[in-house]
Amino acid sequence: MRPIVKRLSASFALVLIAFVWISPPASAITVELAKKCRAMALKAHPMSLPGAKNGTAQAERTYYSACIANNGTMPDNNTQNTTAPAAK
Repeated sequence: MRPIVKRLSASFALVLIAFVWISPPASAITVELAKKCRAMALKAHPMSLPGAKNGTAQAERTYYSACIANNGTMPDNNTQNTTAPAAK
């Protein structure tokens, strides 16, 4: 029974080492990108008075995360989709 446990634990350790070794390192964002996205998030979702329940904090976090994922390029909210069909 013990040799099986030793073999399984050794196999598990080797697999774990292989996954750690093979996995790519996480890339960190730059300070400039973080500052740019923070400024854009504050501009898109201005801070409200304390106690206001309009959900700006979650919207700001979502916007910031999307900005980081898009490498600082966010669509302008003022530009509308001009390819949409006209309303009748």
